[in-house]
Amino acid sequence: MIANNGIKPAPANQDDNLLSQIEYKTKEEHATLDRDDFMKLFVTQLQYQDPMNPMESGEMASQVAQFNMVDLMYKNNKALQDMTKAQNMATSVTAIGLLGHKVQYEGDRLLISEKGVEPFSIEAPEDKSITSCTVTIVDDKGKIVKKMDIGPISAGERKKLEWDGKDTDGNELPEGTYKVSISATNENGDEIDITTWTTGVVSGVENADNGLPRLLIQNGPKIEFKDIIKVES
Repeated sequence: MIANNGIKPAPANQDDNLLSQIEYKTKEEHATLDRDDFMKLFVTQLQYQDPMNPMESGEMASQVAQFNMVDLMYKNNKALQDMTKAQNMATSVTAIGLLGHKVQYEGDRLLISEKGVEPFSIEAPEDKSITSCTVTIVDDKGKIVKKMDIGPISAGERKKLEWDGKDTDGNELPEGTYKVSISATNENGDEIDITTWTTGVVSGVENADNGLPRLLIQNGPKIEFKDIIKVES
């Protein structure tokens, strides 16, 4: 970026003096120049320019333009970082407002609360229909409490699981979290991958490594804010 035209030789130790002015924390930083490094090199070039053979005006204008571009890129990057931080903070505030609310998200846990069985649905792929779908529900001890055949599901359809919360013998099951497994096949008997949507209560919020909030589901997993498809009061 910096031309050598019209520059007289610097003292033997000048490079060492200049490099000593630039402090690097890592090898990666040493391999790049920021706008401060560029300015130091630019000023040093002017300082050791041969007055009898000065830099041509065109070269000077070009280097000034390059410096301005570096400075503008730096400011734009800083502005984008500030904007991202502001957006993350706004998202975190919204996430805190979900504490105590029920949310629907992708998962295999089925909740029975004091109000009964919470919403749970099964979604077929956009391009594949399901002709046979068997739902198996197990308790926290791994015991099968209910098995149901819910019939066909059209391609792309999201079908709500209709269950009264009773076991195979017709007994009311206690409140708690149960696990659902699905066996779905097409007309040829091939296994089809499906998506299940469950309901949980948000019990906490924490920040992930990327700065975005992560929701803690009561007696359940941690989910990303973007994973929520529905919020209930």
